[in-house]
Amino acid sequence: MSDKPSVDDLRARLKDLGYLDAGVDRFVLGPVRPERGLLSVAARASSRIGVLAGLLVGPSASASLAVRLPGLVTGLHDGVVLAVYLGVIFGVAVTLAAFLVSWLLGVLVARMGGAWRGRAQPLARVAGLLVAAACLAYLVLWWRTVTPAGSTWAGGAWTFPALGAAAALSLLIGHVVTLTTLAVVAHASGVPDPELKLGARSWPLTIGLGLAAFGAAAGLLFLLSRGDPLPVREAAPAKGIATATGVRLTVIGIDGFDRQFVERLRQAGRLPRLARLLDGARATFPPSDAPDPARTWTSIATGQPPDVHGVSGIETRRVAGTEGTVTAEQGTLGRVVAAATDLVRLTRPALTTGLQRRSKTFWEVAADYGLGTVVVNWWATWPAPEASGVVLSDRATLRLERGGALDAEIAPSDLYAPLLRQWPGVRDQARRRVVAAFPSEHDPVERVLRQAAEQDALPVALLHQFGTPSADLSTVYLPGLDIAHYALLGPSAGGGLPASAVAARVEALERYYLFLEELIAPLIEGAGDQGLVALIADPGRSGASEQGLLALAGAPARADADVEVGRHDIMPTLLYALGVPASRELPGRPRLDLLSPAFTVRAPLREVDGYGRRVIAPRPANVTPLDREMMERLKSLGYVR
Repeated sequence: MSDKPSVDDLRARLKDLGYLDAGVDRFVLGPVRPERGLLSVAARASSRIGVLAGLLVGPSASASLAVRLPGLVTGLHDGVVLAVYLGVIFGVAVTLAAFLVSWLLGVLVARMGGAWRGRAQPLARVAGLLVAAACLAYLVLWWRTVTPAGSTWAGGAWTFPALGAAAALSLLIGHVVTLTTLAVVAHASGVPDPELKLGARSWPLTIGLGLAAFGAAAGLLFLLSRGDPLPVREAAPAKGIATATGVRLTVIGIDGFDRQFVERLRQAGRLPRLARLLDGARATFPPSDAPDPARTWTSIATGQPPDVHGVSGIETRRVAGTEGTVTAEQGTLGRVVAAATDLVRLTRPALTTGLQRRSKTFWEVAADYGLGTVVVNWWATWPAPEASGVVLSDRATLRLERGGALDAEIAPSDLYAPLLRQWPGVRDQARRRVVAAFPSEHDPVERVLRQAAEQDALPVALLHQFGTPSADLSTVYLPGLDIAHYALLGPSAGGGLPASAVAARVEALERYYLFLEELIAPLIEGAGDQGLVALIADPGRSGASEQGLLALAGAPARADADVEVGRHDIMPTLLYALGVPASRELPGRPRLDLLSPAFTVRAPLREVDGYGRRVIAPRPANVTPLDREMMERLKSLGYVR
């Protein structure tokens, strides 16, 4: 007859020690059977702890992503897929931690006997405490990661419940790890040991531990967010009325603009129209923090840093099985993680869009204040909202070229049908202009100029087509100069070339500046008496350490102004010229010293708490996505590898 205790004897012994009083205890310790070895018991019990942790953390972490990163979780399907991913990852980590501590302590007791048995309970509690602390730190780090900088404590309605949930979950996991460790020791010891008995449950002690865990979580989050910007108050959506300034503002964004290069051509008298624009109010602003046009131009348009507006770069990552995207972090570690997750097919490259943008642009704010607006070809404008004026997004030309059901590339949507009919004529006229400027088909340098020039000519043609004279604000972004400069003289283009080849490419860029001036001349000259033209020029990818330039020309501009401004001052300055109040939540302020005293007297500065949260409306059904075509286009232009 076997001396091994029966299953009933073992369960009675565990119950006597206080291990099977709660439902969670019974679930975790279900595998503790006498016929199983120590390794099997520890592994099975630990796997149940992992399942419990995964079931609790997966859905809650997915819900936090839906709240903090709406671009990643676009629907219920995405939420379920992410809950499975996150639950599996966290569950496996907890399983490994619980297995190691319970099995190792069980082995020590089984081999060393009574000398270790007396220390089992304090060691098990220390093991549970360590696992609980690791879980708490992980969950706090998780919440900090998915929370935009500056809103960690401003969003207390979400932050405090999240910290409470992290504390409760960590204590639960620590308890079951302690429980499993002691039960494994009881299984390994062969006889009941009163020193392994659990103490009586005490509600004051439980509440005290919970408060201590909550305080530790809050303290860790405070330390992690110390360097964040000050929180801003959440403002109600602005639907006010702009002050009637009478200004018709035209904003021209030029990427890849070399101020010294332009100054040399200007001194030679070769850029007369640009010279008149640059003779108005001038302001330089600091270089971008990263040579990425999506990041740079979204910061200019929103007046917010990337960690607030949400667009950190052109490229992002799409999680397998979902339609949402997650930011591809900058830096070596971010690239390594992105490459590793791509390799195992957990993520794949995708493009950043307006779905990731959390802040309103200056044209969206102007539309909220009742002004007529037109914007063409700016970064992160797709999907175009229906209620923010005329928007021909950065995917508009692709949609017009390929046809098919509109996928929010153009707004209002009723513009699509007439524009689609007129598109062949608009496109062909723009291309004839490009060919006239760069006629050679066989010269590789000319081919680069042609490709770049088409990216400028088409948006300008579209602005002429739909930028009505009655619009209060017309905006266009021109990337061609940056494309040409990067392709001809960028880091991977100009190295190793003989001096004659470099000189030829410099001469080609001179011709491109002349083409660009002719292209935007009607925009500069058509402003009228009360018109104001704003040139926003950034050095782009090839000159990221150079300063940018803001130039204002027209009656409201102060012709003798030559100042330095912050990059985040541009948006509020443009809105002030249109009579829109300044937002206290923005880091920048309107620069009144760029406008004439007569204008600032008749348009006193007003302020509001904020412009409100940007809300992204659901895309309509039965659309034809252009994600693949957009990726191929940006690859051909040198933006994406």
